[in-house]
Amino acid sequence: MRVLILCAIFAAGAAGAEPLTGKAFDALSRGTTLHFSAGGQPFGSEQFFDGQRTVWRAEDGRCINGKWRYEAPAICFIYDDGSGPFCWKMEGDARSLTATSTRDPEGEAPLVLQLARQDHSEILCTGPLFGVAFRP
Repeated sequence: MRVLILCAIFAAGAAGAEPLTGKAFDALSRGTTLHFSAGGQPFGSEQFFDGQRTVWRAEDGRCINGKWRYEAPAICFIYDDGSGPFCWKMEGDARSLTATSTRDPEGEAPLVLQLARQDHSEILCTGPLFGVAFRP
């Protein structure tokens, strides 16, 4: 019974977590690669550099360079192909980061990504834009 109560308290606390600020997100992400999943399936990875620069790698191996900026309460990404902004409320920390899309497609739930892992690996591009990556 105590375990159930503790789980309920933890879940309620996590649901009410405050979104990360730009400063907190920069401290969490800069110099690392974040690997995301959606519904338990790999979704993509993003490598973070100084100056809020990134390179996104989709699961099919395609890569695109981009930048992020803080637009309270979200972190918004704009990519070199002109796509974006893609804005996400980032909640949690390096052990349990959740990214919830602020785009609300009509009649659909927002996309929710979970941090699968964080490391210092370099993004490798194998898709149509093979070898194209941001070089700081």
